[in-house]
Amino acid sequence: MGFRTVVMLYNDQAGQWTNDPDLGLKISRKMNFAMGTAINPQEVDLSYGRVIHCQHADCQEIGVFDSYRFTPLAAGAWRPGEETDAMALRMMKEAAEKLGYRLVKRPA
Repeated sequence: MGFRTVVMLYNDQAGQWTNDPDLGLKISRKMNFAMGTAINPQEVDLSYGRVIHCQHADCQEIGVFDSYRFTPLAAGAWRPGEETDAMALRMMKEAAEKLGYRLVKRPA
């Protein structure tokens, strides 16, 4: 596996990024600064968007896209053979715990 990069482009400036022949090059340079939590906004800025996040593809995250930011709530790692529902529940429990809550299933 490799790494994945999440890029947010501003729709109201589509005319700029649609016609930018260097968009891929800009992203590939900026993605190196989008690893970790202490991201300097100028290092990931594309003028008409920004590189939001870059990390190994085995990583799992739950987060909130807010305005032009991504705020992670829970992070984990891929587990061989883990069902999608089990992964989602594990991540939701972690996010709830991080926020000071306990996730419990409603009675049937």
